[in-house]
Amino acid sequence: MTATLDLPTADADATDLGRQLGSLRHQLQLARLTPDAQRQARQLAALDAGLRVLTARADLLRLRQELQPLPTERLEPWPLLQQAWQEQAPMAALLGVQAQFRPHADPRALGALYGSGRWLRRLLSECIESAMVNAPGCPIEMEHRPVGSHTQIVLLGTRAFTTDHDGPARDLAEAIARAHGGELRIEQDDDTRDLIVELPTGAPFHADASSAQLQAARFAQDLAALQERARRRTGAPIGDER
Repeated sequence: MTATLDLPTADADATDLGRQLGSLRHQLQLARLTPDAQRQARQLAALDAGLRVLTARADLLRLRQELQPLPTERLEPWPLLQQAWQEQAPMAALLGVQAQFRPHADPRALGALYGSGRWLRRLLSECIESAMVNAPGCPIEMEHRPVGSHTQIVLLGTRAFTTDHDGPARDLAEAIARAHGGELRIEQDDDTRDLIVELPTGAPFHADASSAQLQAARFAQDLAALQERARRRTGAPIGDER
């Protein structure tokens, strides 16, 4: 017995999610009955891609409700990225993918993020998962870049979000970034293709004219706290930075 896969499309109407999930469950039952091991492996991989599409579309529907208003958890970018990688560790082991981290010289200088830790981890996890699935066996290089009152988390030379079935996952990742006042973008030239997640630091994001002032004030507070800790470690008196 063979199965004809009918994966959910990226532009399927949200009301069809239940029907599509039922279809995938039926196709999973058929795949289990396939005697050819190689064909079965291909079917299961396709079904997994279909489930990723449905999961991203369903979560995109929940996103606006859960992030209104935006939570104000204080989050450090470096541990957040490591947590997202750990969530993907089982899949990484199956796909033979290793992470190569390039942290900033002083991760504490990156500034804190504010928002939903769960959804920001989901943003990074979607980027990492797409990179792994589209390039199994290839290492993922990740680095941090402080840019003024923003921080960038970069996947270097990545194939993340390069297939049709990546559409809903990318839509979800972009929506999470926008909800936190940031963006997800691809920078590409002849030799490299980098995925950049850029997020504001220093204060919770507010979609109004005062957001920049709030971020700048909170960023100054965080910077002052870091400088104070540095003075205490070195024993330098306050006001003497030479």
